[in-house]
Amino acid sequence: MNIYAKLTILCLSLVLFTAGVLSFFADQKVEQTFKEEIVTSMTQQSKGISSDIGRFMFSRLNDIRIASRNPYFSTLSTNPEALTQHLQDLENLNDQYYSFSFFDTNRVRIADSKRISIGQQHPNSIYWTKFGPDQDIAVDVSKSEAVGRVVMHFASKVRNLTDDTEIGVLVGRILVDELFKIVGEYSLSSDTSRNLDIHLIDSEGTILYSNTNPSSILNEQYYQYDLVASLNEPGVNFLETQDALYFVTRETNYLTFTGNDWTLILSIPKERAYAPLNQIRNQILWAVLPVLALTIIMALVAANIFVKPIVKLSLAAEELSKGNLDIELPTGSNDEIGKLAKQMASTSQSLIGQIEEQRQTNKQLIDQKTQIEMQKNQLVSVSSQIRDSISYAERIQRSTLPPISTLQGVFPESFVMYKPKDIIGGDFYWFERVRRGNNEFMIVACGDCTGHGVPGAIMSIMGSNQLTNIIYYQNYIDPKKIISRLDKVIKFELQRETEEVNRDGMEIGICVIDLDTLKMEFAGAGIPLRIMKHGSEKMTIYKTPRQMVGGIEGDEQEVHAQLTKEVIQLDVKDRVFLSSDGYQDQFGGEYDKKFMSKNFNKLIEESSNKPIADQQKEIEKTFIEWSKNTSQTDDVCVLGFEIK
Repeated sequence: MNIYAKLTILCLSLVLFTAGVLSFFADQKVEQTFKEEIVTSMTQQSKGISSDIGRFMFSRLNDIRIASRNPYFSTLSTNPEALTQHLQDLENLNDQYYSFSFFDTNRVRIADSKRISIGQQHPNSIYWTKFGPDQDIAVDVSKSEAVGRVVMHFASKVRNLTDDTEIGVLVGRILVDELFKIVGEYSLSSDTSRNLDIHLIDSEGTILYSNTNPSSILNEQYYQYDLVASLNEPGVNFLETQDALYFVTRETNYLTFTGNDWTLILSIPKERAYAPLNQIRNQILWAVLPVLALTIIMALVAANIFVKPIVKLSLAAEELSKGNLDIELPTGSNDEIGKLAKQMASTSQSLIGQIEEQRQTNKQLIDQKTQIEMQKNQLVSVSSQIRDSISYAERIQRSTLPPISTLQGVFPESFVMYKPKDIIGGDFYWFERVRRGNNEFMIVACGDCTGHGVPGAIMSIMGSNQLTNIIYYQNYIDPKKIISRLDKVIKFELQRETEEVNRDGMEIGICVIDLDTLKMEFAGAGIPLRIMKHGSEKMTIYKTPRQMVGGIEGDEQEVHAQLTKEVIQLDVKDRVFLSSDGYQDQFGGEYDKKFMSKNFNKLIEESSNKPIADQQKEIEKTFIEWSKNTSQTDDVCVLGFEIK
């Protein structure tokens, strides 16, 4: 995506984001104001309707109270026909009343303006239950037995004018339809599609009046009664649900009328209430769209103006990247883009000069590379020859080392761990079974020559060959004499062509074991003997002088005198170990330190309770884990065997 597209998208995003934010807050403000107007309007209408109903009820009760004091009704001598005539006169005086009836104290209908149910006793129900010693008037909404329709009953006791005794009850009936004339149709505006739903309910939730479903009057409980029953605050209580708005007004006193504990409920579905809001939103949208379109066009024009020089500079930079340093750069403007173009032009010219210099340098490098390739080929050839020579030297050195089967033929439980630092190394081992007279001996030796690699290998081959010569052909069997003679021979070999003192030599440890008596003689120079007695948990270590065979001062007799010999009686299952110092000198572990002799001794002690093969695996595994992050420090040779 190029910068023009990015900047265009950025400008459009800013415009749309700004328009979206402004539209959101404007919509929220309009909705809030609109809602406040609805609440104010419906609150005022709730108060007005409640007041109209209270005034209507008070006026009708006052009508009945005044009529009950008329002498026509308060005189016992008035006959039923005359009473009926007076009731008809009352009905004609006020067309709101459907009919009037006069009952005696036994609830027997004496007269009726419609001449209905005369002489029949009224059941002790509805408004009759509301009379009391101090209660002379009553009102209720119920279905009249005589009329057969839902009416509002307004009743008042009739008392004798002379002694104020109760002589009957005057009842006026108004059809509940008259409430439609009182309440009328209310809406949130002049738009009749937003009419309010009006319900009047009693204390039990029974519908006394409904402008939406007249058939529910006295037959159903208001469907949201449980929701509005808890609203008991004075005045108009506002309640908003997910679907509708409710304005609940408890009936209050009107002058001397104490009310009937009725509740007026005005409600309107939100969809109907907020219908004009959608129209307002559409009007705002149509007003904003032209402005938004103009802003987008201006943003696109601005993006084009700003991006055009950048695009030119980008194309020029692309040509520069292809190597076309002579491309013309747009350096006409003095803004940041113009400055950048000038810097790029200057850099381009500088690069042209540097490239020319580089060409000359590359030519020299090509010549040098040719020479290096030739030298490399020579080195590869020489390296291959050296590698072949070392590989052949390894085979030669390996051929001088005795096979492990020689040791295992005498001591089946035995092992040798042999790991040169390089392909070839200076450590070696030597063992052989020899006979002297009637006795058989097993001679085991471990040597550590100075140096690694080729020098060490030469020394190890010399040491191994000289041991064979001294033991086989010169018939030496005493370990001290073998070492002193070996020292003499090495001195002779290393100093044969020069008088300079040479300190090259080897450390060695030699064990001579009488296979009949299991008595072992040991002598060494620099390499100790380790013996793990069967049943013991502690290893015995026989240290040797720190001398270098081939570099010990003195002649053969003097060297013999400097050495020591240990005579040890071995038992079956005793284990004998000889090793060079390569194992304990190996660096590694968490802190890259030497393994140390004490850890090597502990390793042998703790693994000697295992079979000799498992002990070998434990020793090799420990070495690998210790040195896994460090290259091998020295040649390693460890041999061990168990007395049979």
